[in-house]
Amino acid sequence: MRIFFIPGFGEAENIFDRIAPHIGGNQIFLNNWNELGNAPRKDINVITYCKELIAKYNITAADVIIGHSMGGWIGYHLKHLTGCKAIQVASWTNPDRVILPKLKPSTILWAMKSGLVFNRLGRWFMVRKFYKGNPSAPAFIETYNRLMKGNKNCVLNQMRLILTPAPEAVTVTPDMRIHAKRDSVIRYPKNEECVTVTGDHFTLFTHPEEVYKPIVEFLQK
Repeated sequence: MRIFFIPGFGEAENIFDRIAPHIGGNQIFLNNWNELGNAPRKDINVITYCKELIAKYNITAADVIIGHSMGGWIGYHLKHLTGCKAIQVASWTNPDRVILPKLKPSTILWAMKSGLVFNRLGRWFMVRKFYKGNPSAPAFIETYNRLMKGNKNCVLNQMRLILTPAPEAVTVTPDMRIHAKRDSVIRYPKNEECVTVTGDHFTLFTHPEEVYKPIVEFLQK
């Protein structure tokens, strides 16, 4: 059984370090920074990106996708296209669950490109508001630092996967949703079956056992 791990916006493969060793299987870790590249891709959306991943890795209905945050959004569309199993951790199927400024997508992308978002002041504000004294702070700060220092075109490419509407309707549902009610990045699923866990957006970092246990049980079935 191949198990693909897909990290979220700005994250790297190590976001899964505390759960992956307990899950087993033939594990493949995707890196959105590498897959999307550093060239501007203004026409990218989650469907076209998934088609690229399917072609490169030959993803089929026999595979399992475990995605955190944006990675779960990608996994949801991979299931739509291939019939693979999709497990979402702190992710979404309805775009209105993503907590973003109430601005036009073009304005959000412009602000990111101009350096108005991912900077030291922005990091200080976010840590103070959501993560001060929180055990998930190291995971958040590492991700934020990567977004500050990483290639700006790739940051924008990743954000386009979130902001750009999918060009076709999705009719499938994830095989499992794992979510914390105190998530300040993605709202808790509304009227959808969900495994509720402790913590916030980075439960897989702070309470890994609560995340990997239901996944292992699902895979054993």
